[in-house]
Amino acid sequence: MSQNLSVDQELVSDVVACQLVIKQILDVIDVIAPVEVREKMSNQLKTIDFTNNAAAADPVTRRAIQKAIALIELKFTPQGEAH
Repeated sequence: MSQNLSVDQELVSDVVACQLVIKQILDVIDVIAPVEVREKMSNQLKTIDFTNNAAAADPVTRRAIQKAIALIELKFTPQGEAH
């Protein structure tokens, strides 16, 4: 980690690191969490009120929330049910 990166490279590095950690967390949840917990995770994100939540008003955050919902649903939808 002695290499000097530009600000953009460091940001991309952070995003990739987060993606790797999230994948590991999803794999663990897939093994240990009952279906009800998985559905609750997705539903909690779906209930964010974009009109009253300051963070959700940001387009980048809003898109991130949408991606998170899609990722949870994709990860935990049995292959036979996936569209």
